[in-house]
Amino acid sequence: MKDVKLAEHLEFLVSHRDQDEATVLAQALRRGIDALYEDTLVEEFLLGRVSRETVFRDLGSERLNEIEYQRDALRREVGWGLKGA
Repeated sequence: MKDVKLAEHLEFLVSHRDQDEATVLAQALRRGIDALYEDTLVEEFLLGRVSRETVFRDLGSERLNEIEYQRDALRREVGWGLKGA
């Protein structure tokens, strides 16, 4: 079922972007790899296996601040929850 929908999406993109299928697939591959890289980079940073400097260099200060804010908020929530236990 998903393959049919994927094929329909590809057909839609090809016809509405006025690009050939190979170009659309290359763009999709690039976006997918970029998204997977970012997800993995964030996960590795949160696990302490990638430096803050690497995240700053690759994702920028705004995204790094967002990641750290969310991490710290989660830590506070977990700490609060453990106090009540």
